[in-house]
Amino acid sequence: MLGLLFSTAVYFVASYCIKRWLDDMGIPKSMTRSVTIFSAAVIFAYGAAAIVDWFST
Repeated sequence: MLGLLFSTAVYFVASYCIKRWLDDMGIPKSMTRSVTIFSAAVIFAYGAAAIVDWFST
């Protein structure tokens, strides 16, 4: 349960940070950008869940 909660929080934080980073770079909003943000945020969330799972077992 802790992994689910932590990975959800990491997903939203990563999504926000990646959006800000791409905005600062001047990347225009498009479908490819949205998929990139989603994919990168999911990778961070899965990594965070794996780390929590590793430490909690």
